[in-house]
Amino acid sequence: MTRITPLDGVHNFRHFHGYDAADGRTVRAGLYRSGHLSRASDKDRDLMRELGIRVVADLRKPPEREAEPSVWPENVRVIASDLGDTGEPPHLAFLRKGIHTAEAVRDYMLSAYRRIPMEEGNKQVYREGYRALASGEADSGFLVHCAAGKDRTGIFCALILDELGVDRDTVVEDYLLTNSAVDFDSIIPRIQERSREQYGQAMPAEMMQVFLGVDGDYLHQAFETIGGVQHYVREHLGIGEDERAALRARWLTS
Repeated sequence: MTRITPLDGVHNFRHFHGYDAADGRTVRAGLYRSGHLSRASDKDRDLMRELGIRVVADLRKPPEREAEPSVWPENVRVIASDLGDTGEPPHLAFLRKGIHTAEAVRDYMLSAYRRIPMEEGNKQVYREGYRALASGEADSGFLVHCAAGKDRTGIFCALILDELGVDRDTVVEDYLLTNSAVDFDSIIPRIQERSREQYGQAMPAEMMQVFLGVDGDYLHQAFETIGGVQHYVREHLGIGEDERAALRARWLTS
C-alpha cells in the first residue's frame, strides 16, 4: 500500500490508516498527516476536498501559525491551541543558537520528545483531536499536522494507532516513513538559505538531515516519558473509557 502522496506545496503528506489491529480488525480509511499547509497549491487543496477532510488538528504554536497561515473552507474545523509559551518555537531557537554537531542534534531531539507530550498546548490539541475522532465529527476525514509533520504530529499518530491496537513495531515503522516521505535534497538547501538570511549561519547539510529526519529512539523516548499510552490518554488527556471504546468502534473495521 502506497501511503505517501507527493503534493506541490505540502511536505510529508501521507495517510496512517489501513493497518491491522491486534483483534483482527483494520484501521479504516480517513486518517491523514502532513507538514504545514500554508504553501498548498490549488491542486493540493482540491485533493483535501476529495479526501473529505473536515477536521484539522494544527499542532503549531501561535507564532508559527501567524508566520505561515493556512486557509481552510468554512466547513472545516481547525483545532489549535493558544496555551503555553508563545515565544520562539524551540526548534527554531535551536536552529538559531544550537551547537550543530551530530551529538547535539540527537540530544536536542531526545529532549524534544520528552517535552512535546507534556506541553499543555500539545495536550489540548491531542485531547480535542482524539475526541473529534471518537465522537464521529471527523468520520469523513481527519488531518493532523505541525510544521514538518514529524515530531508533534508523529507522537499524536502513534498514540492513536496504539489506542486502536496496532502493534508497536508497526507504529514505529509508520513514524519512520518521514525519512522516505521528505525530499531532503530539495528542502535542505531552502532551509539553509533562510537560516543564513535570518541568523547569519546555517546548519551543515548532514546535520540538517538528522534534524529534519526521525529515529525510532525519539519515539521510544516519548513513550517512556508518558508512562504508557493508556496512562497518558487517561491521566493527561482526560479521555474516559467510553471515548476510548468509541474511538475503536468508529475507526476499526472488519
